[in-house]
Amino acid sequence: MDTSDDRAQQDLEFNRQEFVKHGVQYAEFPAIDGRILIAKFAEGGIIRLGRNVVINSSFESNPIGGWRTAFVIKCPQAVIEIGNDVGMSNAIIAACRRVVIEDGVWIGAGAKIMDTDFHSLDYAERVANINIPASPVTIKKRAFIGTDAIVLKGVTIGEDAVIGARAVVTKNVPPGEIWAGNPARFIRKLSC
Repeated sequence: MDTSDDRAQQDLEFNRQEFVKHGVQYAEFPAIDGRILIAKFAEGGIIRLGRNVVINSSFESNPIGGWRTAFVIKCPQAVIEIGNDVGMSNAIIAACRRVVIEDGVWIGAGAKIMDTDFHSLDYAERVANINIPASPVTIKKRAFIGTDAIVLKGVTIGEDAVIGARAVVTKNVPPGEIWAGNPARFIRKLSC
């Protein structure tokens, strides 16, 4: 019977193999609770992590938001860049162009950050898998993305901004503001 220590060691070995297999670059191997999913739908693409990155990637590590953290590379030129002191729980980060998560960002359970629509709205283009809309996403320093929030293509979230649980962010969020709702809208400035 596997003990939790055995399972943690197996998960560590699995995650290290996934990082090697997919060429993930890191300044320091992240602390990962559970097994990470890396999906590359195109050759190329870069996933780069800084120091002191903490990833909860199992139901046991955070039962309120999904089952696993996933990094998805959709296009050959895609880049996912995660800074230092970043924490995330069972989040999905998908890139066709570029997703940058700067230092000190926290990403809540089940959040999704995507720089692409994954398909065209036009039927013929959708079937042919061409003309897929994509635009870079940047999450600035110390921002907080709430549980199950969705950040869509082309968005920049400012430093120290807070995105409420289940918000759908479709436009830029200025620094130091709280936004929530679907679509996300301004709630108030932070009083720090």
